[in-house]
Amino acid sequence: MYPRTIRNFNAFIDGTSYFGKVSEAKMPMLQLQTEEFRGAGMDAPIAIDMGQQAMTAEITFQEWSPELITLFGTKQRLVLRPGAMGEDDFTADTFIATIGGRWSTVEPNNLRPGQAAPLKLITSCDYFRLELNGTELCEIDVENGKRVIGGVDQLEGIRQAMGF
Repeated sequence: MYPRTIRNFNAFIDGTSYFGKVSEAKMPMLQLQTEEFRGAGMDAPIAIDMGQQAMTAEITFQEWSPELITLFGTKQRLVLRPGAMGEDDFTADTFIATIGGRWSTVEPNNLRPGQAAPLKLITSCDYFRLELNGTELCEIDVENGKRVIGGVDQLEGIRQAMGF
């Protein structure tokens, strides 16, 4: 009856666990780039799919370790593993978000005496895959022209038409 809510998460970069060192993470937002089209006789415009908007992911660490700062400009995989749980039992759902891209921003927070100064890293994503309990929900591979949502590759036909 109650929703199964995300209760906690862990983060990995290039296979290294950052358990207990991450305070916040933001997965890529999936957003289409659309163009309005209103043809003769149509009472309103419709949105035509023109591809996707750029994706980014963010992760905030509570420490400024050298291996995090030196990620700048590199391409290392980020894996986020949030767990969801309901109120009626003690089972948990496993989400696995695999994110690939270039670490394009290293943003230290403002320095203030007596306050933490977290370190935020942002990656410009070229790959995103989300699974729930072993079932793939989506896989987006920008470099290979794939957009698989719910098991349907929405770009397969256009790749074939282009001879790719």
